[in-house]
Amino acid sequence: MISQIPILLLVYNRPKHTLALINRLRSIKPKKIYISSDGPKENQKDFINCQKVKIIISKIDWKCKLKFNYSIDNQGCRKSVSNGINWFFDNENAGIILEDDCVPNLDFFNFCKILLKKYKNQNKISVISGSNFQKKEIDKYYYYFSKYPHCWGWATWKRAWKLYDPKFSFWPKWKQSLDWKLLHKDLIEKKYWEKIFDKVYKNKIDSWAYVWTACVWKNKGLTATPNLNLIDNTGFDENATHTFALKKFEYKKSRYKNFKNNIKILHPKSININNEADNYVFLNHFKGIYYLWPYRIFYFIKLFFKNPNEFILKIIKIIKYSLKQSI
Repeated sequence: MISQIPILLLVYNRPKHTLALINRLRSIKPKKIYISSDGPKENQKDFINCQKVKIIISKIDWKCKLKFNYSIDNQGCRKSVSNGINWFFDNENAGIILEDDCVPNLDFFNFCKILLKKYKNQNKISVISGSNFQKKEIDKYYYYFSKYPHCWGWATWKRAWKLYDPKFSFWPKWKQSLDWKLLHKDLIEKKYWEKIFDKVYKNKIDSWAYVWTACVWKNKGLTATPNLNLIDNTGFDENATHTFALKKFEYKKSRYKNFKNNIKILHPKSININNEADNYVFLNHFKGIYYLWPYRIFYFIKLFFKNPNEFILKIIKIIKYSLKQSI
């Protein structure tokens, strides 16, 4: 039963997002829920919102086992989330991880249940993701394999998470290795991630997800990605930590709406990365296309004539973001 899968909720200071997630979980009534939260920053608004989140959690009205990991002090995103997941896997061998702004399609839980069992002992598979950022379906199978461990609603095993290095200590040496040089077929993509990881290593970016991505890559792990999106990310607003775009990712209805607990989904016949899909993700989701100046210039010329106001807003956002990253 899907209700038997342990679930970790990573919450913080967003009551409305937390409430939406709890309401979705009410539909499956999970039997075991772990809740981990960072402590409030030193301001009254943050303290009040963190308290509101705890009140919402306390009103879970179905029979389930709840465990809490509430930090008193503010640890920051990277430390808080990684500590929360460590705590989760100190108690469980596998499970689902949901941040407060990731509201799953109900079929997500069945998808995770089936794949958690299927790949339990397959070390090559590190992540089961609920997010899909493709513009179209990839192929006839229900999911494909990607190098990108998307973490907007995901599941994994203790065996995979134990490879996480919170200090990111391996990066300087790994950056010079042949494994790293061969990981990305495209030089621009390689340079893009080197720039990101350099900043993460120097603590200029407070992100656990980038560290997790690097850990998965270093250990040659793959991610099972659904052919259609199963997660609605509601976090694109003024309260976001890293996602500052106002328009959220387009939610695509799942094809798995008729899932039953014993259904046999169509699995890929081989475990190989879909390079075409990953290339699309790099260019569009990670905005790697902005890294390619010829494409970037073409994009802004087109935008200027199509929507001058949006063009100006985009330029302002890029300038603000560049100034912020240079600090």
